[in-house]
Amino acid sequence: MKSKSHLIAGPWVGEFGWELFAWQAYIRSLSEHYDKTTIICRESSRALYMDFASQFLHYEPSGRLSDSFFMHGLDLDQVLKNVLMENKDILKGQVSILKPRRVGNPPFTNYDTAIRLGNHDVIPKYITFGNLGEKKYDYVFHIRQRKLREQDNWKIEEWQKLYDLLTSDGSSVVCIGTKKDSGVISGAVDMRDIDLQDIFDVLRNTKCAFGPSSGPMHLASLCSCPHIVWSRPENENRYLNTWNPLSTSILFDCQYSWHPSADYIYQRYLKFNLK
Repeated sequence: MKSKSHLIAGPWVGEFGWELFAWQAYIRSLSEHYDKTTIICRESSRALYMDFASQFLHYEPSGRLSDSFFMHGLDLDQVLKNVLMENKDILKGQVSILKPRRVGNPPFTNYDTAIRLGNHDVIPKYITFGNLGEKKYDYVFHIRQRKLREQDNWKIEEWQKLYDLLTSDGSSVVCIGTKKDSGVISGAVDMRDIDLQDIFDVLRNTKCAFGPSSGPMHLASLCSCPHIVWSRPENENRYLNTWNPLSTSILFDCQYSWHPSADYIYQRYLKFNLK
């Protein structure tokens, strides 16, 4: 009796945005060539793979910056070896192992072009995350407060002004992200550090998300959530094209780089053609 084919993919240890657009959709497509798929990832990311993964092995990297395709200074080969040594039973049978690797420059950003992974040519298979339901919140804020490139964080005073402008008609605002790297303002619902699946649902059912360029803002694209993002000009093509496979409605603004005024963002929102 022929043993079942088994794909082991990971570990993903890089930035969340790269995981969304340079990894998970490719592994979803690749998994269709195997009887079983094991995903090695952070526990917080498992919801990205729940629709196709057979099982998970969780690995939590720490102590290094993950603001890149690969976490800075991490020996990925050694990490993979250690994880597999701790889980020797999964290596029985017909096993194929795929670890993250760079392809192209930038890597893995053409969602209509096949890339060779292992023995297969695959085109990434993106899905829309989140379940449609009754809208509980009108707007989503991701208040970036990372120490990395701290100068790019939007002032909390501007967030409060934007909140006041958007809620003058009684609308509601929810703040997402992690408590470690994201803020919350008075009057908003604090949903930082909630399960990723719940974040999918929040984003899928809101009118619009706001924030400077960040992982959660990239996620909005895969939840079909209209969003307004501000950042440097070089990020525009990524938001509007190469990292927007679902053609989500996006307003990208680089007029004032990371620091537009709340009044300016609000006026852009009023002219934003929400879909």
